[in-house]
This record gives sequence, structure tokens and C-alpha cells, in this order.
Amino acid sequence: MKTRSTPTNAVVSNRSGTILLAILTCAMVGCGSGTLESDESASATSTSLTASDELTAESIADQPNVVQADARREKTEPTADDNSDTEPQTVSAEDLAPVDKPTEATEPGNSTPDDSTEIGASPQKPQGTKLPDDYLTGSQATPLNQQKTVLLDLKGKRILLKARVCLTEGLLEMLLCPHQTKEHESILSTEAAAFTVHTGLLALGCKEGKAARYDSENETYTPASGQIIDVFLHWVDVEGKLHRERAQNWVRRSRQHYYQEEFKTLPKDLKLIPDGNLRYDDVNQYLFWYGPMTDAELADCLKMSSDEKFKAAMRRFHKEGQEKPMTAEWVFVGSGFYEDGDAAKQYLAEGGYMICVANFQMAMIDISTPSDSNGTESLAYEAATERLPPRDSEVMIELVPRPAKQAADAESPQAADKAD
Repeated sequence: MKTRSTPTNAVVSNRSGTILLAILTCAMVGCGSGTLESDESASATSTSLTASDELTAESIADQPNVVQADARREKTEPTADDNSDTEPQTVSAEDLAPVDKPTEATEPGNSTPDDSTEIGASPQKPQGTKLPDDYLTGSQATPLNQQKTVLLDLKGKRILLKARVCLTEGLLEMLLCPHQTKEHESILSTEAAAFTVHTGLLALGCKEGKAARYDSENETYTPASGQIIDVFLHWVDVEGKLHRERAQNWVRRSRQHYYQEEFKTLPKDLKLIPDGNLRYDDVNQYLFWYGPMTDAELADCLKMSSDEKFKAAMRRFHKEGQEKPMTAEWVFVGSGFYEDGDAAKQYLAEGGYMICVANFQMAMIDISTPSDSNGTESLAYEAATERLPPRDSEVMIELVPRPAKQAADAESPQAADKAD
């Protein structure tokens, strides 16, 4: 029997003790970061896990496919002694230094690195940029996993997540995915498990919502809901300048689709160019154009006919193909668990659905407006290529839960009218 249940919610009790005793135990198996002390925002609270499906902290800890996802995905590191009384582990410049991938040895007779300078050699692709070694010096962020790719900053009320650019051009379903899942349709990937990030958001008091739903019988759409998460990206450009910007700047409305206008008969003076981008479907009686239309292409099209309806259609094709940045907000949906008989529960977001730009039931974080995930042609967003650093560039993702009052205002009907 296959069932789907929502992840556990964090319930904050008034009992004194260490914050996040339950949820960070399940997320930090073998982390070696010592005990987790909190700042004044959580000095007298402890957190436990409850859920409608009677999941407990102990039962979750017994699920190797859920809470040990980081251990499977990442290399293990020596853990701290169980009796250690050390202070919370903070992040140093050495902690953040990337681990360079080993390069393959050059076989005898094969081309050498100097071959790239020879005449006719292919130009080398830009190297990925790196964040400064001292980027988070002085930060009190605490690692939530062994690889220190997910950091909890209680004082700053944020999650920091180490990632890399894996795609700079193309249609998107995600902004961020776990490593080796959805890199072909996601700008960023991370070595961290999705459940660890989920755990960190619960530690900050985030409230889960519900996934987007479409009722085919009544043809009604219910957008994804949950606490709004502001997503910021920290990165370095090829000139060494450090940036911090909203993640929406890296995403834009997709322009790679068909623009069409109904024409039962074509204008008499219109002569279409064979194999040109402007074509006519005589079966469905549509004149159509694929992809964005440049200013020069618009000028050429306007010369093809004096028909006013035709000219209006060309101007519309051109206008709709212009760049439109993403304005939708991201919300903490929470994903869910998958159960199949006696098998261990699977956290659905591990399949690639960490931060989505196309609506998925499995999403951990999704956008709050309609974005169809049913097929390539229907995808609503694409990478804003010109704004992205080269592939393999280091990026620190900053997740900042928006206060409940601001989130409620953003979800009002007036705010929804201004969204994508």
C-alpha cells in the first residue's frame, strides 16, 4: 500500500533544554559538531517532532533513507567525541574552502595542457569562480551535516547552503537540486540532502504549507502555500567582485515557446520565406513564430505585408518575447514522505525538488504562482544566462524565512494580482 504523508512539523515546547534536540539529532547523524547552543532567540526552548501520521523523532531516526541521506551522498568525516563539552562549531575560512576535484592524469601520447594554445585549438571554457576563503570569518553559523554544506545561523535567522552552478542556459524546473538528480534543468546543485535543509528551516520556526494543486474536474488551480522564503545568492564574478542578490534575478520568464495568431486566410501580399521562423499552420489556421523576436527580425517581418492585423500580430510576438524577470515568491511547501510497505520512508524532495520554479507535489520550496511542469514546451521559466557566473562557480545560498505578518500580506489577493 503506497501512501504519502507530510514531513513532521516542529512544535516548540516551553521545557528548558538544548534547542532542536530532536530534529538536529536526526539531521546531524555523526556530524561531530558537538552540542548546539542557541542565542537569546531560543535560549529557553526545546524542539520535538510530531505529525498527523504519528511520526516521532525516534521513528525518523530509524529511517536510513531519510535522515542519513547526507551520509550516503557525502564523504564521512571524523566525528567529535560523544562526551565532548566543546562550544558550538562555527565556520572558518578553512571549512568553506572548496575541495578541488582531482584531475585525470595525462596519458602518454595524449594532448597536453599546452595544446590549447596551438592554432585551431578550441577555446577553453571560463573557469568557475570561487568565494573568498575568509568569506564567513566570524560567523556563528553551525553546520548541520558532516560536509558543512548546510549552516544554521540562529542569530541571523537564516540557513546558508553551499552550492555550485550546474547550468547557465536552458529551460528550468528548479533553481536548486541535490547533486546528481536534476542538474539538466536546475541552475544550482548542492551536495547536501534536502531533508537537512528542511530540518534547518523547522529550526528557524518555519511553517509548512501545501503543494500546488489542479482540480481537472472543476478546472481550478490552487497555488502552493506556506511561509515565504526569501532566497539570496552570494557569488563572485570573473573580475573578483563579490555579489549578493535575489535569486529571482537569475530566472526569467521562458521565451522559448510558440507565439501564434489565428489567420483563416493569409494576407494576399504576404510571402513567407521557405524554412523561415515565421510559418503558417494551414490545418489549425495559425500563423506562428518560435522563440524571442529581435528588433531586426520585427523590422523584417513588418516589411512582409501591409495588412494591419498581420503587423499587430508581429508586434505582439516581439513584445511577448522580451525578457521578463521572475517576480513570484518562493514558499516553504514541505514536500512529503513516500511509503511502500515495510520499506523505509523516502523524503520526496531528495529526488531533485529542493527549490522549484515549476509546480511539483514533491517540492520542498516552490513558487506561489502557476508554473506548469507538464512537458518542456509548457515550462514557464528559463535561466537568465547573461546574469550567471560560469558553470562550476561556487554560490552560497541564503534562505531567510519572511516574518509571518509580511508573508500574510504577500499572500493577499492584491499582492497575488501583481505576481507572475
